[in-house]
Amino acid sequence: MSRFLFKGGFVIPVDGRRRIIRDGCVLVEDDLVELVGSRELVLPHAAGAEVVDAEGCLIIPGLVDTHVHLAQALLRGVVPDNLTLIPWLRNWVWRLQGVYDESDARASAALCILEMLKTGTTSFIEVHIHTRYGFNGIAELVERSGIRGVLSKAVMDMKGYAAAENALPPGMVEDREACVREFKQMHSRWAGRADGRIDVWLGLRSAGAVSEDLYHEAAALAREYDTGITNHVAEVREDVEYYRRAFGTTVSGFLERFNLLGERRVYAHCVWVDEDDMKKFAATGTTVAHCPSSNMKLGSGIAPVSDMLRHGVNVGLGCDGGPSNDAYDMIREMKTAALLQKVRTHNPDTLTAWDVLEMATRNGARAMGRLNRLGSIEPGKKADLVVVSLKRQSVSPLSNPLYLLVYAASGADVRDVMVDGRFVVRDGRCLTLNEEEIIKNSNKHVERVLAKAGLSTDLVATT
Repeated sequence: MSRFLFKGGFVIPVDGRRRIIRDGCVLVEDDLVELVGSRELVLPHAAGAEVVDAEGCLIIPGLVDTHVHLAQALLRGVVPDNLTLIPWLRNWVWRLQGVYDESDARASAALCILEMLKTGTTSFIEVHIHTRYGFNGIAELVERSGIRGVLSKAVMDMKGYAAAENALPPGMVEDREACVREFKQMHSRWAGRADGRIDVWLGLRSAGAVSEDLYHEAAALAREYDTGITNHVAEVREDVEYYRRAFGTTVSGFLERFNLLGERRVYAHCVWVDEDDMKKFAATGTTVAHCPSSNMKLGSGIAPVSDMLRHGVNVGLGCDGGPSNDAYDMIREMKTAALLQKVRTHNPDTLTAWDVLEMATRNGARAMGRLNRLGSIEPGKKADLVVVSLKRQSVSPLSNPLYLLVYAASGADVRDVMVDGRFVVRDGRCLTLNEEEIIKNSNKHVERVLAKAGLSTDLVATT
C-alpha cells in the first residue's frame, strides 16, 4: 500500500462547488483520493503517508485533452502558417502523414505524450490511429508512459473531404473491412488494459471519407462494444455545405440521422453550429471538443462556446495537433479559450476562469464517460493530480491562484504529475519516458518524413 500527503498550498478540487482551499491537503492511498480539505481535516488521518510539500503551489485535478492527434507532434514547425484547413491538409499534413511508417508514428506519439504529461494532461482522446501508424506500438507506449488514453481506430471507406472527392493521398486511404476488423482486434486486445487506463473508440474520418453504410455500421459497433465515437464536425464551412448537399440536413440532423448523438460521442471543433444543433447536443449528452488555438491559426472561425454552455452542452478542451496549435499545453489552451469568447461576445463575463478550468477537467472526464472516476479531486476518485508551482516571476505575486493558473501560468509551471496514484512527473522530470532520447529521435524522424514526402521547410537564415 502506498500513501501520499500533498501538504500546504492551494487546492482547487473542481468538485462542482467552485471553491479554493487555502493551506489545503490531499491524501492519496494507492490509486485513489482518500481525503481532501484543510490541514485540520486531513492531517489527523495521514499518519505514515509520504509528504509531498506543496507550499507555494496549486493542486488541481489532472487535465483532460478531448481532441489530440498523436501523429502530428512530429510536424510542429513544419507546415506554413498561411493556409486554411483543406489546402493545409492536402498539400502538407496528409502528404506527410501518408508516408509515415510505424517508427515515425511512434516517435511522434512519444513526443506528444511526453509534452502532455509534463504540462499536466493526465488523460486524452486521440481521434485517428491509422493502420500505418501501428496501433499496438502506440498503445504499448501509452501503457508504459502512465498516461490515460482513449485510442480511436481510424474508420473510413472513401477518399474525399467535403466537395473534394479524391482529397486523401493513397497513404491515408484505408479499406472499410480492414478498418472494422482492426477496430475489433484492437478493442479486444487493449480496451481496459493498463489498469483501465486505455480505452479503444471508433475514430470516424472527416466529411466525405465515410459512406452512409459505414456511418450506420460504426453506430452499431459502438453500441455492440459499448464504446465511444469521435470525429471532426463542422470545423469549416465546407463541412456544413457537405452535410446539406450529401444528406439534405444540418449538422445535428446529419449526426441524428446516423445515430451518432449521445454520451461518449465527442465531436471536435463544431465551429459552424446553430442553436438547434446546440439543443440536440445538450439533450443527448453529446460532447463538443473546443480547439481554440487550432481554429484561430487556420482561420476556421470561432466556435460559439459560451452559447453552447448556456444551452447545457458538455464542452471540453482540445489542443488538436502539432502544426495547428504548436503546443499540447492545456493550461495555455484554457487562457486562449477564455479570451477568445470574451472577444467574440464583447463580454468579459461570457467565459470565466472557472468555466475553462471545468472544461479542462470535469467536462473532459464526462466526455470520456469517466466523471464518476476522474475530473475532480474527491474521496473515492482516481488520484490524477497536478501540482503547479506559483513561484516563478511570471506567476507572481501570490494572489488568486485560479486567475494565476488560467491567465498567467503555462505548462512550464507544472512541477509534479500523478496518474492513478503513481508519479509520472516529479520536480519537472518525466519518470516514465526518456526525455532526451525522445527529443533526439523526433529530430531524426522529422527529417526522414520530409525526405520521404519530397517536402522541405522554409528555414530562416541565421547569418
